[in-house]
Amino acid sequence: MPTTKNSFERHKVLDRCFRDRTKKYFMDDLVRIVNEDTFYYYGTSVSERTIRKDIVYMMDSEGYSAPIAKGMDGHRAYYYYSVRDYSIMNLPMSQLEMTQLSDTIKMLSRFKGLPDCSWMEEVLVRFEDTFQLTEQPKGIVSFAQNPYLRGMNHFTPLFDYIINKSVLRIAYHKFRKPSEIREIHPYQLRQYNNRWFLIGYEPCMADKLPVVTIPLDRIDLIECAQDVIYQEYRGIELDEYFDQIVGVSVNIGAKKETICIKASYPAAAYIESKPLHCSQRIIEKNCDNIVFEFKLIPNYEFETILLGYLDECKILKPIHLRQKLHKRAEKISTNTK
Repeated sequence: MPTTKNSFERHKVLDRCFRDRTKKYFMDDLVRIVNEDTFYYYGTSVSERTIRKDIVYMMDSEGYSAPIAKGMDGHRAYYYYSVRDYSIMNLPMSQLEMTQLSDTIKMLSRFKGLPDCSWMEEVLVRFEDTFQLTEQPKGIVSFAQNPYLRGMNHFTPLFDYIINKSVLRIAYHKFRKPSEIREIHPYQLRQYNNRWFLIGYEPCMADKLPVVTIPLDRIDLIECAQDVIYQEYRGIELDEYFDQIVGVSVNIGAKKETICIKASYPAAAYIESKPLHCSQRIIEKNCDNIVFEFKLIPNYEFETILLGYLDECKILKPIHLRQKLHKRAEKISTNTK
């Protein structure tokens, strides 16, 4: 039985009972105490059968090899540690736990290089030194990062502003245009295509879009607007909101549509193995092509992906999307001549 967060919490409660020499803990006591201590956090109760399985696991060599003994008081059995001062909390890490911790540290290493995340590097060094993980193989898992991306100096301040629910005045510039000041109530930092974006509420856009998206590389300056009351986000969950699109941009007035494309091989196989959107499903498949259906709000990012497959894909519907992509393709062709 692998140790999960819930089971480990139960093991800690049982460990406390088994160490207590001032009282005899019968099975009904153990069930009651475990439920009293864990129900508040997990909202579920456990049965006597679960507790008995926990005890067997704690005694097993794949668990803690705990010296749990059983005494008898009449016809009733009670449980305790036969070794004084024993506790599962004093045990060294197993090889499996060492490996899992090492894997976790390597995943956390993804955050190295983010502005003001030097604390993360310090924590990683301490972990590696304490648990002697420096000899582990390197480079097994790698994540794409762009160390030259502009605007990353804003990442940590924005993170703090979101946590503290601060209203911001942001000097924002479009390409080849002067900066403009925008009032933003920040909600989230989101990454797409190796680029970071600030998601927030902008009062002057409230009647058009529930949230706006600002690339960090377009931000020149950030100031805290202490004279403005923070507007809490009241829309649907942001993750659910962005599940309606590919990427981060939502066109004003755009609505969700059903989009069908017919892709020939090998593009069809690639799209099947790497879906373009979470709503993707196959509605027809044969040896020559696959017809895919999507239910989403079409945007620039989705169109750009489809353009990459234009020579192997045909947009069946909607017609206006097909026409728009053909115009973009013609413009690209004209610009390359």
